[in-house]
Amino acid sequence: MHPLIASLYAVTLQFAAGSLFAAVVSDTGATVTPGFLRQAAVGALVGAILAWTLTGRGVPGETETALALLVLSAVYLVLQFTSRRRARLILGWGSLLVGTVAMALAAGARPSPSLGPLATGLTSAASAVALGTSVMAMVLGHWYLVTPRLSPRPLRLLCDLAILSLVALTGVALWYVLERPDATSFGPNIPAFRWAGFIAVTLFPIGITIAARVCCQEWPRGKAIQAATGLLYLTAAMVLAGALAGNMVLLTG
Repeated sequence: MHPLIASLYAVTLQFAAGSLFAAVVSDTGATVTPGFLRQAAVGALVGAILAWTLTGRGVPGETETALALLVLSAVYLVLQFTSRRRARLILGWGSLLVGTVAMALAAGARPSPSLGPLATGLTSAASAVALGTSVMAMVLGHWYLVTPRLSPRPLRLLCDLAILSLVALTGVALWYVLERPDATSFGPNIPAFRWAGFIAVTLFPIGITIAARVCCQEWPRGKAIQAATGLLYLTAAMVLAGALAGNMVLLTG
């Protein structure tokens, strides 16, 4: 599999698994709207479809696992329009398990030359959590505009999970910048450029997400939640950029 295709496959797979994770965790607390859960399920299905189309000549089991994730995500989406919450949660966790297996297969087939299969798999899992929670937190923020009495707790939880995963990914990125600087060069191979890129996809989104989390107030709400949603747009964009660049670094360095 070409490195660029492999990177896109990893990102779409991580987005699918991360979106499922955000949806299932939010649904477990039963404090979010059905509309948000449906949107998160759509995101997971889109990610699964894209991942499946990119499997190509992957290792044995990759195509089948990606297809299984696609089918389960589709059924999970259908269940979002029913009242069968228990079945929905069971299937959601099962789909997430399949997504985890798919990421493990990808890490085993194309491990980072520097980190090895296990650390590559753990980094991929952290990237999935960061992608899913940051994008779905941004989506959830819009629901407060039409559901004023919606508790800020689920948004805070997604922000907390995004921050934790980004901190873990920052550690990996810092190691690469210090120990494998050439692998992190996507432009001029100079320290200032590398450190600017490091800050842009790690420390910056962490700081923005912390600020968004602070804005998740019980009451008064209004502009505070709007500010949080706007900040989460920035987080989602930077995390996506970081996932694309980070997976390329893992594959080549």
